[in-house]
Amino acid sequence: MKPWLELLKLRITVASTVTTMVGYVMARGRFDGGLAFVAGGIFLQACGAAALNQIQDSAVDARMPRTVGRPLPSGRISRRAALIYVAALLAIGTGLSWLVSPLAALLGLAAAVVYNGIYTPLKRVTPFAALPGALIGALPPVAGWVAAGGYLSDPVIQVVAFFFFLWQIPHFWLLLLFYERDYLAGGMPSLFDRFDRRQVTRLTFLWIAAVAVAALLMPLFRVFDHPWLGFVLAGAGLTVVLRALALLRDPLRGWASGFGRTCRLRFMEINIFALLVAILMVVDGIS
Repeated sequence: MKPWLELLKLRITVASTVTTMVGYVMARGRFDGGLAFVAGGIFLQACGAAALNQIQDSAVDARMPRTVGRPLPSGRISRRAALIYVAALLAIGTGLSWLVSPLAALLGLAAAVVYNGIYTPLKRVTPFAALPGALIGALPPVAGWVAAGGYLSDPVIQVVAFFFFLWQIPHFWLLLLFYERDYLAGGMPSLFDRFDRRQVTRLTFLWIAAVAVAALLMPLFRVFDHPWLGFVLAGAGLTVVLRALALLRDPLRGWASGFGRTCRLRFMEINIFALLVAILMVVDGIS
């Protein structure tokens, strides 16, 4: 089963499922049976999109040390079998979500279209593919929200989606900084084609700061009913930004000086911050 699980990119697909649950609980105010269907549906749709992405990227993966051992470039799974797997995941996932909300199911498919039809082709021609690709992170909470009866026009879910949209950018660019050599080996366009390492780290720092600011917008748009949560967000956001200052100090000192470890730590911290925001939204939604 291991090769088939590797196709699913579980770290990414589980994150999409968690944000779907966040949107659902915020709109419904509780956990119920409908959540299991829509979360399971979005999870399977995300898994199908992740597996399809590996099919699309198999030639590039074969050139990068980090990805050469993946199921397709290593030959452990055939391309035909992987395509059947993708079709089954997308069909079952769409069916599960459709039972609760056709619109939620369509939003899940829209995320797959953005990932496989826009982001994946674009990243072969431009280093800025992560910008439209960040919509992938914005759609799952919206799917959960509408599945629970919320409206797309509600500014609450729009601010939440905006936060997760912004979070995707430093999430990806920190990976780029950490795996700089792999991306160069794969021959893919990257920010290093346009900027030097100092400029890339400055851009990444600014996006990290933007994520923290977006979190502070949430109390202003009444995402939270409990005012004390705004202070928790402010403290956590300030901590993330202050620790991200290390990116501005290290880049020109070279990899051996610990720059790689700095990037990895900032990657973990921005993801923990996003998880904290998600947890606070769930806590506020059910209390």
